[in-house]
Amino acid sequence: MLKKIFKWLLIIIACLIGIAIIFYAVVYFSTQSHINKVYDVKVQSLSIPTDSASYLRGKHIAEIRGCMGCHGANLGGYEAFLPEGSPVGVLYAPNITSGKGGIKFTDEDWLRVLRHGVDKQGKSVWFMPSQEICHISNQEMSELLCYIKQQPPVDNTMPAKDIKPLGRLLVFFDKFPLLPAEKIDHNAVYNDSVVADVSAAYGGYLTTSCKGCHGEAFKGNPPIGEGLPPIPDLTSTGEIGKWSEADFLNLFHTGKKPDGKELSAAMPVKAFTYTDDELRAIYAYLHQLK
Repeated sequence: MLKKIFKWLLIIIACLIGIAIIFYAVVYFSTQSHINKVYDVKVQSLSIPTDSASYLRGKHIAEIRGCMGCHGANLGGYEAFLPEGSPVGVLYAPNITSGKGGIKFTDEDWLRVLRHGVDKQGKSVWFMPSQEICHISNQEMSELLCYIKQQPPVDNTMPAKDIKPLGRLLVFFDKFPLLPAEKIDHNAVYNDSVVADVSAAYGGYLTTSCKGCHGEAFKGNPPIGEGLPPIPDLTSTGEIGKWSEADFLNLFHTGKKPDGKELSAAMPVKAFTYTDDELRAIYAYLHQLK
């Protein structure tokens, strides 16, 4: 009797292992198909300025759109999204200067990445939030590239990217936004310029870069790391919805909430160089979200 039970137990275990192998094969080939997909995109042509005023405006755009937050103050590579040893994979923000370990990009290459989330081979880049920046006006995109292209070369080679089985499972179930090219309208036409005013509409234009952490609807997300607080709801129903405009501006000036508590280091507010008018516009936009 025991032998019969043991035999059936082995058969069940073998069947479960077989099902798991077949399922992971489906996951692997599905994710690999998405990773290897080649996008035939029409890259726009922009004239990139080189003057000092455009450079300074481009620096400001890079700061408020989070470029330094990921790639470092010198754009030489910085953030370890998935450090070596992570069960999900290996993914670091790369060196985007022309130094050793960096990149050699033409204007077309830059626009392909920033507008479409696509690399030189036509495949989606990994985890680069192109879908949050692709919409900026042609003028701002040109100024941003003016700044990036004039950065001194930095010699810094980051670890090669890799995706592990757990990472593939998360991508398969749409729990890890690995491939930004899948989220972009590659036929979109962008404004030549955008009016910068203190309005909710302009605030909405500025806050697209906040969606990566706070969510598409700005309703917050779970903590991004051990020991860190949940990412807050930025809408009128969250804590910030109870703040005054002055409270909101003061947060970015001091790093402190209205109750005097320091904001978590996970949100480096002082690194964002928003003007007060930009902050007022952002506050107006967030405050009208339900």
